[in-house]
Amino acid sequence: MRQTRSSVLSKPTGIIHLIWRCHNRERLLALKGARDLFFKNLIFGLFHRNSDRSVKLHAFCLMGNHVHHQMSYSNGVTQLSHVLRVAHGRFGRMFNDRFKRSGAVGNDRPKTPLIENTRSQMRVHFYIEANPIRAGIIKLERLRDYFWNSYRFYAYGEVDEYTKHLTPPEWYLELGDTPEKRQKKYRALFIQYLDESIEKSGKFLGRFIGSDSWIAEQIEALRAFLRAERQRRKEDRGKIESAEHAPSLGAAPLSPP
Repeated sequence: MRQTRSSVLSKPTGIIHLIWRCHNRERLLALKGARDLFFKNLIFGLFHRNSDRSVKLHAFCLMGNHVHHQMSYSNGVTQLSHVLRVAHGRFGRMFNDRFKRSGAVGNDRPKTPLIENTRSQMRVHFYIEANPIRAGIIKLERLRDYFWNSYRFYAYGEVDEYTKHLTPPEWYLELGDTPEKRQKKYRALFIQYLDESIEKSGKFLGRFIGSDSWIAEQIEALRAFLRAERQRRKEDRGKIESAEHAPSLGAAPLSPP
């Protein structure tokens, strides 16, 4: 059974690590203007007329063939799904029109693993922004120059048409009582994260991100949900089959003369 987003993100509030890949891992976002187009459609989705503004963007990194976001939702997962459907659907249509192509732009629906707590949120946040370093595209000293990355906002306070849509997480605001203090502390924590470098990338691509015990609890809850869903569908099929084999309620046959 395909797992719906609502079965994994069943709580009314949550923070996720979104991963979206281009079709066949092609470097479609490396085309001129493609990343700008993607980001503008993400913003369009966040502020769509049918959005209740309960979905927030906390971090981002746009690479040549995939993107990472850290996002939160606070009014149920339906709003998150709406934002992504609008943003990615509109981007796909506009991308194909601009580059004179047809077919899928995304490899599949975005992955949206749930994040456990503040510690995990921080690690995922750093993981997202460190993507260009891990890929060997740029060194830490020049990460500020990697435009499609929220690092320059949190580490140096750079605000422009893209970073102005970021919502700083609570843990970031608690790093200091002035922007300068927060930025300095953030840079130190980022360097510490790079020095430790102990996490495996797979842990950031599963359905859940957090401590082993918390992940085990979430997986068991998901399995229970899926078992109940399979049982419900089985019972529904049984009711349909019973109705199909029920005696006809048409007119009674005529009595013999």
